[in-house]
Amino acid sequence: MNTVITISRQFGSGGRLIGKLLAQKLSIPYYDKEIIFKAAEKSGLASGFIEENEQKRKSFYTYPVPNARWGIAPNNFDSFEAKIYAAEAEVIENCAKGGACVIVGRCADYVLRGKAKCLNVFVYADDSARIKRVMEVYGDAPNEKKAQKLIRDTDRLRSRHYRYYTDNEWGKSSEYDICVNSATIGIEKCVDMLANVYVAIDAE
Repeated sequence: MNTVITISRQFGSGGRLIGKLLAQKLSIPYYDKEIIFKAAEKSGLASGFIEENEQKRKSFYTYPVPNARWGIAPNNFDSFEAKIYAAEAEVIENCAKGGACVIVGRCADYVLRGKAKCLNVFVYADDSARIKRVMEVYGDAPNEKKAQKLIRDTDRLRSRHYRYYTDNEWGKSSEYDICVNSATIGIEKCVDMLANVYVAIDAE
């Protein structure tokens, strides 16, 4: 099997978990946080800085504290953000060259266009399911109001980042091969369904 599965997802939809379980089911490598550490090696940037600032195309002055902590001057942040994207893109291409795998986020569907055989997946869910999941999983969103804000802010940042680097619309169905509603279908059934689709197209 040589097809690469890319997973894009709304925050709180369970897309990361689906990707991890899918990789386990298919017995293929799974890449998510691992990309951060590999990108840090290539870029020379601290992995902590990358984790805090990847996929966050925003005004430096909106979130001054995390970046200041890493000693990044406001007028230099854009160049570092671009450096993060370039390093992660190179890591993603190298992961794909290694064969079948699951890659979560980081514009992987766009990075690999024309470079690898991919099954590009977008995972979404209704707001109530996402709020419930975020409250259960993320300690910094203990109530509905904070969970809603975290969902809204995270999705906005992902959308802005994706649009900037791809000139396409994040979450638009035509940008992906398959979109799944994890709230309606369920995490386990999403995994089973995607595994079946993967096996079918990979055999072609």
